[in-house]
Parts: sequence; structure tokens; C-alpha cells
Amino acid sequence: MKTLFLATLFLPIAFAAELTLSSPLNHQVCQRNTPLKISGSLPQAAKKNLTLEARLSENLWTKIGSLNAGKTNFTAQLNSTQTGWHRLEIRAKSNNDILYTGSVARLGIGEVFLIAGQSNSANHGAKKLNVQSGMVTSFDGAKWQIANDPQGGASGRGGSFIPPFSDAMAKRFDLPIGIVSTGSGGTSVREWLPKGSRFPNPPTVLNKVTQLENGEWESNGLLFDKLANRLRILGPNGFRAILWHQGESDANQRDSTRTLPGALYQKYLTQLIQESHRVAKWKAPWFVAQVSYHTPDDPGSPDLRAGQKALWTSGTALEGPDTDALTGANRDKDGKGVHFSALGQKNHGQAWAQKVAPWLEQQLAPIEVFILAGQSNMEGQGVVSMNHAKYYNGGKGNLVWSMQNSASKEKMEHLRDNDGNWVERDDVEISFKARDKVRKGQLTVGYTGYGNHSHIGPELQIGHVLGDHFTAPVLLIKTAWGGKSLHKDFRPTSASGDTGEYYTKMIAEIRDALNILGNRPHQLKGLIWMQGWNDMVSKEATAEYADNLVLFAQDLRAEFKAPTLPFIVGELGNGGPSKEGTGMQTFRQIQRSGTSKIPNARFVATTQFARPKELSPNPGHGHHWFGNAESYFLIGDALGREMITMLGEK
Repeated sequence: MKTLFLATLFLPIAFAAELTLSSPLNHQVCQRNTPLKISGSLPQAAKKNLTLEARLSENLWTKIGSLNAGKTNFTAQLNSTQTGWHRLEIRAKSNNDILYTGSVARLGIGEVFLIAGQSNSANHGAKKLNVQSGMVTSFDGAKWQIANDPQGGASGRGGSFIPPFSDAMAKRFDLPIGIVSTGSGGTSVREWLPKGSRFPNPPTVLNKVTQLENGEWESNGLLFDKLANRLRILGPNGFRAILWHQGESDANQRDSTRTLPGALYQKYLTQLIQESHRVAKWKAPWFVAQVSYHTPDDPGSPDLRAGQKALWTSGTALEGPDTDALTGANRDKDGKGVHFSALGQKNHGQAWAQKVAPWLEQQLAPIEVFILAGQSNMEGQGVVSMNHAKYYNGGKGNLVWSMQNSASKEKMEHLRDNDGNWVERDDVEISFKARDKVRKGQLTVGYTGYGNHSHIGPELQIGHVLGDHFTAPVLLIKTAWGGKSLHKDFRPTSASGDTGEYYTKMIAEIRDALNILGNRPHQLKGLIWMQGWNDMVSKEATAEYADNLVLFAQDLRAEFKAPTLPFIVGELGNGGPSKEGTGMQTFRQIQRSGTSKIPNARFVATTQFARPKELSPNPGHGHHWFGNAESYFLIGDALGREMITMLGEK
């Protein structure tokens, strides 16, 4: 009876047919925190509706989709945060009958990197190297395999930097590393452009470009097509970053008419990066190395290096290693060659790891998210540099003037770098939708409703204060519109009457900004509210303001399931201290009173930051602090520091 029982127990799977999996493949490494794409086919059309299930290693079976009767092919996805190497099992069943099964014997979930560039990104090094960790595989466009040199998918039959780079990353993060190589020796950035891209002068090697009748040259797009193919296979968020190592074929060519100026290098590589984002359907990060070395007699091109560096400073790319510094014994042919020796390959790999690993650690840290909301004074009306004698009071009180003449000038020094450029913080990002277009990037001047760098709001110094405080990256989600009241436009859901149109828009913009983060870990840390003018000028709105403010905080916290979210209210301090019995004084008292009724909320006084209209760029705009940049800077400073105080007390 015991034997009969066991036979019956396993009968449903005993006669299951084998299904074919096209994704993932054996030895493949899939990017963590990205849904695992599973696709395949049955040996014949399903005769009945089927349920598809999957599991990693010995985990529980999870439903991943269904397949209707008459269908053969299926596509589904499995969400998993479990890094490491796994056995993936798939089964298709009808009720309790398992009809089809399939598996991938070795599947990694870890970090994936795409490599592009010319020979020193490919297999032209002096010695073939093997991976030592047992944690690294590579993809050649068709199959995944152990990432020993030469790397599949890249040119050359020699060695590369990839084994030492990958081993260093696998050791540091203790997880599988996947490599997708596309490098091609002797190629210019011009040859990597999409088909039809034109340029005035040709590269040294002409087999991937065509001359036109007008004398211009254009790319045949073969290298871009190869890159695009890999991007499509990996899919959106299917890898961590692209590592670009190229420049030798653009710098200091023997025929100087084929040398590419640094400014054009920056232009063409920017175009390539943008086109890759279009194909990949996400803004994949690019690391760009400093590469221009040929021989000891031609150690590099300052002009080309400047073009590569400009990609970092513009925010187009991240800073890669300076491999022009790897000279002497790091080069083949007894130090006289352009390619790397075995020692150079190892040092090249370590140089990449030293750039990528700290960045990756920062990416893995939960993002500290703060919401900045309100009306025009949160939107930002502080003038940056406009100085017309008639329209901007000769520039008095703008940001440039304030950094030289105001009482806060020393406190503002961090806003510019040593070259006089506005600082862009790579550890603080801001997302702001204005004129139906979302602008997201590194914190700097200009994130206002004007769509350029002409103005600032409180967000600038809020971001600097929070960025200096947190070791983890910070995201500011700014959502603001001028001329809007809490009484009507931002009216919360639980208040009587209709929910405000801009309350609904605010929630949608916050959700959209959070959704862009995908599976990247993040935590909502606080909200800063800067609003009130349109309520202050209405007696009815003023009378309701305290109650509406309480409901606003309550509803927003409920919306994002953050019942104790720190909530800061910035005072409507325009014009400085108000006179007894005025509408402004009454409103400020109600603002403070309403804030006191909200748990875990603070009121921040701002009247002390008002500056005389005579020393401000917009003397007629009292409702906008006269456009005084010092005022907006100090408001942001006070709001940011109060948020840190609140978080420290939790």
C-alpha cells in the first residue's frame, strides 16, 4: 500500500512533457530588483487553459501567468530580490495536473554591466585572463558562458580587463556578475553613431563609414545596431550601467584631418548616449573613461580628454577611470604599445572597479525622498543673474549679487565651484514638473516654473542642507503651482466639498516621481509646505485654513501610508513683520495654530528673511519676496535644518 501511495502522489508529474525556455538562458545573470523575464513555448498548442508557475531553488511555487487553450508561446515575469545562483523551474498545469515542465540549471541574480568602446574595452590585451571567483558569466549575443577571455561579443582573440573587474565586483558585493561585451577594435566614436549620422571628417579606418556627394561622412550604423540589439535583449532596467572605454581612434591621428576635436567628441558621444536611451527605453547610466593614450611619445590628447570630462560635468555621463595614467609596464610591447600588458589588464580592471563600486553602493542605499509642495513661492521666484536696470533693479538682490554683497555671502559660497559654475550635486536629485514636462536631474539652480536657469526657490538650499546631512542619496519631489489656494485648489479629500484639482495633480506627480524609481529602495522622509498667499487674501479661506491644513496633512499621510510623516509649514513671511490687526498677521497666526494641531509637524518662521525692495530685483513683487535670492536661500536653509531636527528627534 505504501508503494502504491507514493506512485499515486507523483503520478501527475511523471508524464509531464518538456517545455522550451528562450529566456532566461543557462548561466545567465539577471539584473537584481528587475522582474525576471520568462518566455518559452510548449511542444504543441495547449489543449486547455493552463496556469504557469515558477520557483527559484527550493522556494515556493509562484503563479506567473496563464496560457489559453490553442496557444503555444508564453511570456511572463517573476519578481525576486533573492540574489545568488539558483535553479529556475517552470511548470504549466491544469488544476492539479502538471502537464509541462522546464528548467534552467544555473541562473544568477546579481549585477549586469554592458561594455562598449574600442580595442582596450575588447580582447586585444597581451594575456587571456580567467575569472577566479566562479561568479561571473558573459553574453555573446546568443549564449551565456563563464567569462574567461576572450570575451564573446567583442573583437580580438587576446585578453581584457573584464575578468579582474568582474572578480573585484563579485567579491565586493558577494553576488553574480554578468557582462555583455560589444567592444570593437580601432573604432571611432563616429562609427558608433546610428546609421545616417553625419560628420565633417572621417575616422582613420573607413570600413564602417561612407562618404557622401557633398563631402560629408556618415556612419553605416553597424556598431550601433549591435549595441541596440543587446539593449533590447536586456530590456528596460535589465542592467546596471554601460562602461565606455574609447578615444584612441579619435585622438592625435597621424593624418590630422581625421582627428576629432574634443568638443565634437562630446557632441557625438552625447548623441550616442541619448540614442541608446531611446532604444533601451530607459536612461541607463554611462560611465566614460579618460582614454587618448597611444605611446610614450604620444601619451594623450588634452583636447579629447577635456571632451570626455565635459560629459561628466554636464551630467551626461559618470566619471570612469583615467586609463591614460596606466603607462610603462602596464602597456604591451615592453611599454611601447597602445594595448595593455597582463599587468595593465589587471590594473585596468581594478581602476574600473574603483569607480563603479562606490557608485553602486550609493545606488543600493535607500533614497531619502522629500516632498516640496505649495504655490508660487515654493515654485521659485528668486532671480539668479538677470540685472536689467529697469526691469531687475540693476541686479540688486539677485543670486549673483547676493553672493558678493549680502550678509549671507559666505554661507552661499558652496553654490559655485572653483571655476564659477553653478554646482550640480550628484547625491541630490530633484524632480519637478512644469509646463507639462518633468525635469529631473542633479540639484542646481533653475528648478522653477520658468524652465531655465533664471530663478531659484527654497529647494536649492533645502537640497544642499539635506544632501550634506545624509550619506544616502536624496530625492526632492517638487510639486507647486502659482496662484493656488488650499481652500479650493489644494483642497484635501476629507474636507467638505469638491477635492481640489491641484491636490489631485500633486498626488499624481508625487506618485509618478516615485514610480520612476522602480524597484530601487527608497523611503519617504518628510514633506515641506510653502503656501498661503491666495488664502490670506480671502477672509473665507483664511477662516478655514487651520482646519484645511490639518486635513491636508492627514489625507496626504494616508495616501502614502506614512501616518507619522514629518510635516513642515513655512510661514507666509513676505514683507517681513506685519502690523497688528492686518489680514497678514491674522493669517500667520492661523498658519501657526493649524500646524500646532498636526501631530509631528513644525512651523518655521520666515519673516526675518525678508529684504528691502530697494535691494531686490523685483521691487513691485512683494508677494514673491521681491524676487530676492537671499530670501529664498535663507528660507530653504531654515526649512531644511528644521527637517533634520525633526528627523533626529524621531
